[in-house]
Amino acid sequence: MKFHLARPALVLASSLALASCGGGGGKETYPVKVTISNVQYPGLILTTNGQEVAVPMPAKAGDPVVVTFPKALDYGTYYQVVPKGGTAAGGGAQPAHQNCATNSYPREYGTAGQTASIESARTAAIEVFYSCSLKAYALSGTVTGLTSGSLTLINGSTGGQVTVTGSTTTTPIPFTLPAVAYGSSFSVDVFPQPDGFHCAVANGVGEMKETQEAAGGVTNVAVTCTPTTP
Repeated sequence: MKFHLARPALVLASSLALASCGGGGGKETYPVKVTISNVQYPGLILTTNGQEVAVPMPAKAGDPVVVTFPKALDYGTYYQVVPKGGTAAGGGAQPAHQNCATNSYPREYGTAGQTASIESARTAAIEVFYSCSLKAYALSGTVTGLTSGSLTLINGSTGGQVTVTGSTTTTPIPFTLPAVAYGSSFSVDVFPQPDGFHCAVANGVGEMKETQEAAGGVTNVAVTCTPTTP
């Protein structure tokens, strides 16, 4: 009698053990967690497997933002976390004035339960990292009147510089300084003045804001050189 009573208890215990290990027909699921660093403006929307999540601004400037997609993925499901309408390199629904791209590891794609990450070593989860940077825009223009020698143009706000060589056949002479990030100021100057000339800069001071962004940057910096009196 005792033996017959023990058998149902053993079956029940085995069923409970299988259920706790994902047996009995159940599937282990994996939440998709994304950590985004350097979010400074709103607008980033991430998608994967028919889901999307809007990335909020950090509670404290400079802190990373962590979001989790609403629905976890079944074991063996392929995933690829990208900005809505974009790719892992950027584009699509990005924050205003920024571009966000994935870090090299862990990758933005993989298979639930099979792609390793720091998080997956601790819990059944998928971990993806994105980092955002400010978009940078052109700072360029022309030099006229420099028929010999050379001059150096410097952006005193960032330290970027370019050397322009004088010409008697090409005028005006185009130049391009290193791009300037959104929200940053710029101040173009000639330093030092070239031998035999005095050069003045127009349209060389300002800030890369909405107007300049819409125009694709500042492309009308004008440097005019005149010969100095012997």
